[in-house]
Amino acid sequence: MSEQTKGKPKVEDIASGYISGDALDNLLDFVVWMRANRMTPTFANKSKDGVNYTSHVCYLKLFHGSWAIWITGKHRKHKSGFIDDFLICEELKTVVSAGLALCGNCGHSCPPHSVTVCGTKYDNVCPCCTVRFYNPNEETLKSIKKVIETRNKSK
Repeated sequence: MSEQTKGKPKVEDIASGYISGDALDNLLDFVVWMRANRMTPTFANKSKDGVNYTSHVCYLKLFHGSWAIWITGKHRKHKSGFIDDFLICEELKTVVSAGLALCGNCGHSCPPHSVTVCGTKYDNVCPCCTVRFYNPNEETLKSIKKVIETRNKSK
């Protein structure tokens, strides 16, 4: 049975129903990159607000008119490392710190964390979905890919 048959559509098959233009192109390019790097986004759930996909490195979220990438602070594969353990590139500081999620915004009841991004400490950060990027452009996607690649190389 295909994903489509089971009611779990591929992100590529439904994205155009949520976003268009450059946002759609950027999302589809990112999904191609994810699949090429063995990080296949799989359908998680659908709500009135949109559709969620997950992989072992991030969450993809489709909303009506926008999309987002959420990266969790805790690495699922390397549970001991938190976000500041793999963000070592100074060039990522601006884009990552701009996307930090303050605790209380994700709907989970997890305790907030303090994180250090390239030497700058941030308090009250959500450990569930630590960094969120909404409608990332091509340049931001390059940084996100670096974050994910750096994180995947961590032991």
